[in-house]
Amino acid sequence: MEVLVRYLTKKRDGAIATRDALVTCETVRFGRSTDNEVELPAPGVLLHEGVLHKRAGGLFFEGEGEGRNNVTIDGQPIASGPVKIGSTIGVGPYDVIVLLPQGEAEIALSVELVRPVGDALTTLRNNSVTRLEQSAIGKRSLGWGALAVIVLAFLIWPLIETYGIGGGDAALSKNPIEMALETKTWPIAADLAWVTGPVSGPHKFFAQNCSFCHERPFVRVQDSVCTACHAEINFHVDPKVHDLPEVTTALCQSCHKEHQGAAPITRQDQTFCSSCHQDIERVAGDTKLRDVTSFGTDHPEFNPTVVVDAAAKTFARVRLDKANWPTENSNLTFTHKKHLNPQGILVPGKQQRRVMDCADCHTTDGGGTGYSPVVMEDHCSDCHLLNFEPTAPTRRLPHGSVEDVTNSLREFYGDLALRGGADVEDAPAVVRRRPGGRSLSQEERLEALAWADKAARDAGARVFSRSACGTCHEVTRTGDGPFDYAVAPVLVVDRWLPKGRFDHSQHSSPGCVDCHAAPDSAKATDVLLPQIETCQACHGGEAAVQRVPSTCVSCHDFHLDFHPPMRERVRNARVEDG
Repeated sequence: MEVLVRYLTKKRDGAIATRDALVTCETVRFGRSTDNEVELPAPGVLLHEGVLHKRAGGLFFEGEGEGRNNVTIDGQPIASGPVKIGSTIGVGPYDVIVLLPQGEAEIALSVELVRPVGDALTTLRNNSVTRLEQSAIGKRSLGWGALAVIVLAFLIWPLIETYGIGGGDAALSKNPIEMALETKTWPIAADLAWVTGPVSGPHKFFAQNCSFCHERPFVRVQDSVCTACHAEINFHVDPKVHDLPEVTTALCQSCHKEHQGAAPITRQDQTFCSSCHQDIERVAGDTKLRDVTSFGTDHPEFNPTVVVDAAAKTFARVRLDKANWPTENSNLTFTHKKHLNPQGILVPGKQQRRVMDCADCHTTDGGGTGYSPVVMEDHCSDCHLLNFEPTAPTRRLPHGSVEDVTNSLREFYGDLALRGGADVEDAPAVVRRRPGGRSLSQEERLEALAWADKAARDAGARVFSRSACGTCHEVTRTGDGPFDYAVAPVLVVDRWLPKGRFDHSQHSSPGCVDCHAAPDSAKATDVLLPQIETCQACHGGEAAVQRVPSTCVSCHDFHLDFHPPMRERVRNARVEDG
């Protein structure tokens, strides 16, 4: 686009001199810089004041940057707007008028300096107060006034709103929840200037009431405030066992820093734990723990908790060792290898094979973190039917004690013998008779009950053999009686690492058998926990780059449930303080 720029200069004799400049450009830029199409070389003009565009609807001027306050269009102080032939764009001391296009030019502009710079500067200085001595307020009075405003707005007002006037201890005796939910009467919180940052998400419901945590002005938050809500928080170590004041007497706020916004209030850094545990054998004295600095490079092998004696309910922590792998004595004779046979297992009564996987028996709990216990009725009864009489294939025995099984057998065969209609070849006629007939004589009743007793004994021998209960349980004879059997009590550890935390829902991408060698396990005593090297293949320490960065708190809690509650320390401290 061709643009004609005509510069007008007024001579001393009043005549007007003109200088035309024909420029080719897409847009016409205004300003003091020499790269503008319309150069306005006056001190009061910015390097770039605005741009003139040619659009379908006509010409449009758009101010740029700070120049928006230095431009008028047809006398109006608007920095941007449409212009037409005859419009005047005022830029500082210059007037730029839009003219009729001439010759090859599509746009014609005239530029004239109409407001002398010197006169404007003098007027500005005369009308401006730029020095303190030009005002009626002195330095000293202004300083004291500013100090008074600061003290009132940022000290007295917040104290009045937060703690009340003359409230003393009475103001601090309010119910904590009422204090947290108390409605402020001021449109703006007076203690806003004291807030060092946003409150964490869990504490936002009382974020507008500082006195909920800060009980007294200029006194740090006390542990009693924390334990009033977090009553179940326990020690990291038992103070009666390990004398570690730096841990047992540390204040809550020394580790949990509030006003950090969305950042976790719980410390996540590896140093928080390794500062003690890198030399824990020396720090804690008789501890059974071993030194550790990083999960990726310096972490002891796992020590799972296994059942030593299911009957006595005793447990032991045993180190995973390939040369001497630990066993778990749960009193089960279960085998994973048989159930995970790639060819499947035969389903009774259906004459077909079913290929099983881990999810058939191991179902996640509500949160997906762990797994619910395996229950016979829910996970095993499809294949282990617990039927005992061929002529009554739908009748099942209870999965319970020896007494419950014995009573069920006696009740079933006794009822069958006295009611009649048994389809059993070797049964006496009185038992095979048509039901609902005549009443039995005393002799017939005794004969029927004798058969029922023998049938129950025979069924019990089959049930408590290796073909039924003995398939999964340890069954022993306790005497010479027909039902003198004992089933060893079953006890299975639900968590091999009770002091650790593992979320199965976050490890769904690898399959179960990638970590647990269940397809090769032929004994129920096998501990199918992977060694630490399996975890370290994906997880590294805090500074890991090609593995998942994992700190101590990724798997371990600081406050441990099996140690005394911290509120006891707070209560004892109050008693000592009298």
